[in-house]
Amino acid sequence: MPIPRTRDELIEQIESSFANLQAELDAAGPRAGSLHGVEDWSVKDLLAVRIWWTENVADWIEAGRRGETPVTPAQGYRWRDTPRLNNDIVKRARRESFRSLRARLVGGYERVMALIQTLDDNELLEVGSFEWAGKYPVARWLSINTARQYTTACSFVRKARSERV
Repeated sequence: MPIPRTRDELIEQIESSFANLQAELDAAGPRAGSLHGVEDWSVKDLLAVRIWWTENVADWIEAGRRGETPVTPAQGYRWRDTPRLNNDIVKRARRESFRSLRARLVGGYERVMALIQTLDDNELLEVGSFEWAGKYPVARWLSINTARQYTTACSFVRKARSERV
């Protein structure tokens, strides 16, 4: 998936990948959360991780707009600790229902789409608009933490569905 160069490309990426994931989850049915997803994660676990990244990229952008520098990826984690962070996200989400996660997935998507509309093209597409984003434009961070997350999740759900049959 290429990094979007325009607002329209970013929106199209996120909308289409989200719609595909929703369709795949709907086709998997209400018990999809218990399907084996990836490694030792269920589809529910996988969704929890994807949701966390969507919610947090929005948090980082909102913090940046307030003039704050958010801790990325999260307090107590460095980027090289991403596998540990993802596993900790899974552990924290174990008590959350699949239905609740589906609602959070939609909420995170809607939040990001609304946030994109509040960003001007400079904030969205230019390097340096947010200190925390480093040498990349925010559009890249949004793409990686939404569209790419949704696309890989869709593939894992599809695979889990095919193995169930």
